[in-house]
Amino acid sequence: MEYQKSGQRIKNYVLRMRTHNMLTNLPREQLGECLITGLRADIREYMKRVNKDCLDLALASPEICFQAIINVGMDMENEKQREQ
Repeated sequence: MEYQKSGQRIKNYVLRMRTHNMLTNLPREQLGECLITGLRADIREYMKRVNKDCLDLALASPEICFQAIINVGMDMENEKQREQ
């Protein structure tokens, strides 16, 4: 189980998880669960707030999951930068 570290960019987290998945080849449901569980809590909550179906859709396939997490995570990172 991998967790996104504080301050770690979402693209780096997803890249690391993709690499791990190439080695482990987790079943789709387990991969999605690990990806979402490993996200920082603020990004996970943002995903729920922005699109309630996003987490369910993300479990449809590994690539959809990776891309959904990158999209939402980058939106959040960009929003935080604008606020600063």
